[in-house]
Amino acid sequence: MTFEFLLAFAMLVVASFGHLGMWIALYNRINATGLKRTTIKRIEKAIVLACGIIPLLLLLIELNQHGLVGVLAGLFGGASAWSWLTIAYSVLAGLLGIVLAPFWIMDRPHFAIARDRYQVTSAEDLNPLKETVKNRRLYLRGRSFRKMSKLPGNQIVSLQRNCKRLKFKNLPNDIEGLRIAHLSDIHLTGQLSNAFYRLATDWIAEQRPDMIILSGDILDNEQSLHQIQPVFDGLNAPLGMYFVLGNHDRRLTDPTMVCRKLCELGWVDLGKEQAMRQHQQTTLRLIGNEQPWFQRNPSPYKFEPGRTSPGNEWTIGVSHSPDQFAWGIENRCQLMLCGHTHGGQIRLPIVGPIVAPSWYGTRYASGVFEKNETLMHVSRGLSGVHPFRWGCLPEVSVLELALL
Repeated sequence: MTFEFLLAFAMLVVASFGHLGMWIALYNRINATGLKRTTIKRIEKAIVLACGIIPLLLLLIELNQHGLVGVLAGLFGGASAWSWLTIAYSVLAGLLGIVLAPFWIMDRPHFAIARDRYQVTSAEDLNPLKETVKNRRLYLRGRSFRKMSKLPGNQIVSLQRNCKRLKFKNLPNDIEGLRIAHLSDIHLTGQLSNAFYRLATDWIAEQRPDMIILSGDILDNEQSLHQIQPVFDGLNAPLGMYFVLGNHDRRLTDPTMVCRKLCELGWVDLGKEQAMRQHQQTTLRLIGNEQPWFQRNPSPYKFEPGRTSPGNEWTIGVSHSPDQFAWGIENRCQLMLCGHTHGGQIRLPIVGPIVAPSWYGTRYASGVFEKNETLMHVSRGLSGVHPFRWGCLPEVSVLELALL
């Protein structure tokens, strides 16, 4: 291999990284906005088209000017002169790739997860489709999900049921060992049957947690409203069940229909107002955040500047998106529970997730994170509207509070 070839190859790799990195970063962040779904979908299509068309357009320009031999010579370090447009975009993308690389590496969830603040105490991986053909008919209802479920390694109807011990400094003695079930991103769409969701909710009932929290994206269409009662029926917890709405709940003509259905089953709507629960000597304060999609509470809870938390008060924040981490810290939440990112939906070996609808990209795709003594648990969620998952099992969790 000549030096010219190695240099040309390195430049091509860096330029490709910059090109893909730029458009993926835009894709991630447009999905983190509170824009209308139709607007986001249009922008998404434009981003995907631009990402694919620009390289193709540049290649066609070069083929027209230099022919296939000239293009190959240029790729392999030959003397062929590129057009000014190709050179300009390649240099711009290459510089962007060099600038983005360190940020992209440091934003991998591998570097952000607070490994010393949690421990997985048990994990059970289910893949019901492996058992019998009958199970495919039992758990899958939608045609697209049935077809895509046959792809090798697709985990859309798999599930991990896990227990995690979260470790806190200065945890009150009377809430040590408290167990909180965390559900997120249910996505009732009619594609998956109630039997699939009951794999999660029946397990929660068996675990008998002290509290149950659902962090948004419950329903995607009004036709699936009838699923709420059979999916959540029978759940209860001594310290209550709480929920917030997510961006997909906004697809309904009247999102409060979801709220009414859940409240009829005994759930408490944190998107509307905070809740206080007494557990022995500790007051548990639960606050919700549905931004940027909803502002249903005219007076959202905000920690007063200069105020100090009473020694017997412990705050749990529930937000659909981990983008509200700063809000949780500002409001002195000891624990935040979030979802929205689905763990990235697809995780590549070593690299991890690439796409996540967040201002932080994939940094908070899933796992446990810590900042300023606020611990945030981001669930991979139960389902979604896209009929594929690879390397990223859906999950339901029971979180046990422990002293560090």
